[in-house]
Parts: sequence; C-alpha cells; structure tokens
Amino acid sequence: MASLLNKVVLVTGASTGIGAYTAKYMAKYKPKLVLVARSQDKLKAVQKSCIGAGCAEDSVVTMTADLGKHEDLERVVSGAVSAFGQLDVLMNNAAAFAMNDVEHTTPEAYDRCMAVNIRTPFFLSQAAIAHLKKMQGSIVNISSVSAHLADNNFAAYSISKAALEHFTRIMAYELAPSNVRVNAISVGFTLTDTKLDYARIMGMAPEFADPRSEAMLKSQRLGGACSMEDIAKVVTFLTSDLASAVTGTCVPVDRGCLLTAEGDEAGDQFLNTGDFNPVPTEVKMKELAETFAKSGGGMPKDRK
Repeated sequence: MASLLNKVVLVTGASTGIGAYTAKYMAKYKPKLVLVARSQDKLKAVQKSCIGAGCAEDSVVTMTADLGKHEDLERVVSGAVSAFGQLDVLMNNAAAFAMNDVEHTTPEAYDRCMAVNIRTPFFLSQAAIAHLKKMQGSIVNISSVSAHLADNNFAAYSISKAALEHFTRIMAYELAPSNVRVNAISVGFTLTDTKLDYARIMGMAPEFADPRSEAMLKSQRLGGACSMEDIAKVVTFLTSDLASAVTGTCVPVDRGCLLTAEGDEAGDQFLNTGDFNPVPTEVKMKELAETFAKSGGGMPKDRK
C-alpha cells in the first residue's frame, strides 16, 4: 500500500491491543508513526516491533501522555509535527470501558467513559485539524457495535461510542471541503489483551473463544471473534489513498453482528451463566483497576 509511504500517522492507545497491533501492521508500508499511550515501557516494545516490521529506526517515535488533560492533547499533536514536519493521519483509538447498567452507574464511571471515549477524540481532532488540512489527511475513530445495541451492562460505554460515531459524521461533513476524510470502525467482539484480562479477573471462561462463551459469540454471523488483524486491515485501508472517496462512514468490522438483534440476547444468556458474575466485587474491582493501570489505561470503580 504505497500511499502510506512516509505518511505521518498518530495512534492513541498504542501500547496494547488494537492500537499496538495496527501500528505494527501498518509498519510494513513504511509510514512514520507517532505512538501515544501512558506506559512508556510498553510503547518502547511496540516501537521495537514496528521497526522490526519495516519502519526505519528514526520513523517511529513514542510519546507518553494523559489524554484526559487538555494540555497533553495539544502537546501530542505539536510533538508529532515537530518530529516529522506534518501530520497525515489521526487514529483515535484510546478508550475507557465501564461495565454497568443505568441504575448502578456512578458519576465517576460515566465521566471517565465520556472523557476518554468522546471528549478526547473531539479535542485531539480539533488540535490536529489545521495540520490535517495542509496534508488533506484523514481521521479514523475506533468505535464499537455497542454504539448500535441496547443491552443491560454497558450503558455509559455504549452511549459514549454512539456519540463518537455521530461526531465522526459531523466532522466528516465539516472537513470535506478541505479534503480531510473522517471515518469510524464499529468493532465487533474482538480478542484483545484487555478483554482476556477482564475475563480472567471476573471469573469468566479463561479465553473468550472458549466453548462456554458460545452464546456471546453467536451474534457474529460469520462465527468466532474478530481478530485485531481484521481491524488493522480496515484502518489501513481507510487511511490510504485507496479510500479517497470514503468519508463519513462507520464501517462495521463485526463478523456480521449488526445483521441481527441476537447480539443482546446472546450476551444476556452468557451473563446469566454460572461462568460470570456481572457485579464486580471490591476485590475484583481493585485487581481490575491495577491491571488496566499497568496496561496504560484505567478502569474506575463503576458500581455503587
């Protein structure tokens, strides 16, 4: 995909999961990468992998930042431009997850989801707009099928992702005259490090691909979970010149989940099995917070 050659790509949430995998996948096309997250150690590991996958040593930089702080948003964008002289692509990938229903959502959990999942992409994109206009660049926002589904356990998260997708359409409309494209990906059930950690701590099946989670995966009509490679391929396409006519879209990469309403029923069946207690205990919440803090993210106490 020659159109990514030497393009400057800024990836948030780049230390683990979809962000890290996408950066490593893109590396073979030799862009210039700006990797942003909280954990410097994990960023350095991803940086090394990107260089091994094809990027030149001086073409991958890392930046630690707390994207909940407005000054860090501006610092990240200015740092990318200082490093490489331009900015072509912004991948808004950093996310906060909270498991709760409306009745039990705390203000802290709600605010965290909104801050990370919509406020950060909004103002990081705002900081990047002038630079993206110069390069006729693009933005890709990582959303979720949860933006389209009503279920019992992800109220704040689902609302924040729905907001992100409408923000995608609004920004695409506003920036089209400047030839800046803005798209989103509605990610289906995907095996990431975070999900596997959550499963382990909460006493779910040791892996989401375990047969006991069959009900959860039933909604994905092609069967099985999405892989991070599935997501990375579509991000790479959307940021390339091959997608020059694509803007304002929210592309489902979900193995057919949104084709049917079974997703909610399957999830409810899974949550009601003996393999999972949907209300985290204090001990489990502490372990979750510690685990996700180490990963460069964070998960606040989200139950009353």
